[in-house]
Amino acid sequence: MAALRFVSAGAAQGLVGAVAREAGAAVEGSFGAVGAMLEKLRAGPACDVVILTHAQVAALTGEGAVIPGTAADLGVVATSIAVRTADPAPRVEDPESLRAALLAADAIYFPDPAKATAGIHFAKVLDSLAIRDAVAPRVRNFPNGATSMREMAGAHGRPIGCTQATEILATPGVKLVAPLPRGLALDTVYTAAVDARAANASAARHFVARLTGAISLAARSNAGFRGYAIRPATAEDAVPIRHLVRSVLDEYGLAPDPSGIDRDLEDPVASYAGRGGQLDAVIDESGRLVGCCGVMRHGDGSCELRKMYLAQDARGRGLGKRLLERALAFARGRGFPRIELETAAVLATAIAMYEAAGFRALERPPCASRCDRTYALDLA
Repeated sequence: MAALRFVSAGAAQGLVGAVAREAGAAVEGSFGAVGAMLEKLRAGPACDVVILTHAQVAALTGEGAVIPGTAADLGVVATSIAVRTADPAPRVEDPESLRAALLAADAIYFPDPAKATAGIHFAKVLDSLAIRDAVAPRVRNFPNGATSMREMAGAHGRPIGCTQATEILATPGVKLVAPLPRGLALDTVYTAAVDARAANASAARHFVARLTGAISLAARSNAGFRGYAIRPATAEDAVPIRHLVRSVLDEYGLAPDPSGIDRDLEDPVASYAGRGGQLDAVIDESGRLVGCCGVMRHGDGSCELRKMYLAQDARGRGLGKRLLERALAFARGRGFPRIELETAAVLATAIAMYEAAGFRALERPPCASRCDRTYALDLA
């Protein structure tokens, strides 16, 4: 079987290699700074699997550059401080101690400040700490985080580095000290998807599912991917989705309607993906399903946002916004001109999010008995 071709953020290289070895799959391609990889994807030949940031993959999905419905998160990666394995770990728990550690180092290694996620951010951190000019002679920049860490591992003196946690953990000779401190931190969601031009789309889909599924949960954690991940729902998610929806309805005093609006929960995957739509599941670090959101395709060619729910302990973390961005990107990628939704006034936080995204209220009353508001957003 031909090797799967990747255009990927360097942050995912170690994980891709580990999962490929376990699966007996061959992979090849480019891994590097996300800005450079996005340029390569747009200008270069087709690949099979794309791994970039959540925002980049959402944009590519909306453009139809990746196959809508294939996007799945690997997880969240913290931009972190590193030193060589044998060196003592400096204090970096707050901006003041980080500033002191950087000023004490005789070399500071980090990736491209123009195209690498960690490099762009860390350059701003140096400005925020008001030490960019002071440390400029000691800065050592390289095209990506993996190269930066390899170079630091072989350096002399008192070096310190900053890049994505995954690149630190994957590099022999360096160790992770800690994420950047509160107020300077950056967490990046990385997402995989299948290139719309993939020569082997079926194998690419299977690899992405393995890479982001339960079978690779431990591998993702060991590689440095943390936090909540969003992926296409599977048949195994049907029961947890039904329980989640019922619990949220109970919380807000809303009535379930198993013979009407909630009939889609009998077989959620068939009701959405099986009919040309999309159903996403939010998974926490333990593998527990804590959220869902669907785009349902109707027979007249329109689409509807449905079943956006989050467990109480998963709220206030930006997951609703991520779910909505994925849903709108999918709808645009599928060519839907407009998306509608029905909701209830009691769901004030959700309504505020919809309105901020550009949804406008409609005069038409909702069809669902538990809803009292209808919204629409033009996508063209």
